[in-house]
Amino acid sequence: MTHTSAGPAKWAAFIAVPLSAAAMLGAAPASADQVDDAFIAALQNQGISIPDTGAAIQLARTMCALLDQGATRPVLALKLMNDANLSARQAGFFLGASASAYCPQYRSTTDNSAP
Repeated sequence: MTHTSAGPAKWAAFIAVPLSAAAMLGAAPASADQVDDAFIAALQNQGISIPDTGAAIQLARTMCALLDQGATRPVLALKLMNDANLSARQAGFFLGASASAYCPQYRSTTDNSAP
């Protein structure tokens, strides 16, 4: 089975719980900037459909928060595959792009997908 994109409902459901936890920790809201733009462009260049760029950026930041909490790359990739309806390749790329853009301290444990 090949997954090519995540619908808006899947994205919203996937990030709802982590976002509420992040809000309690005082996370700053997503704002458009060069890092965000590069992250979204990297995803789009890989053919990953992004129905809500704000949700995708928050999801990427959530991936970093989960890495901070000790989650492993395989667990996060499976979570992305199941909850965001991404293929294995897309989930790996999304995770790598997330680390490259928002938590470069984890770039050595993920692929370098975005500048």
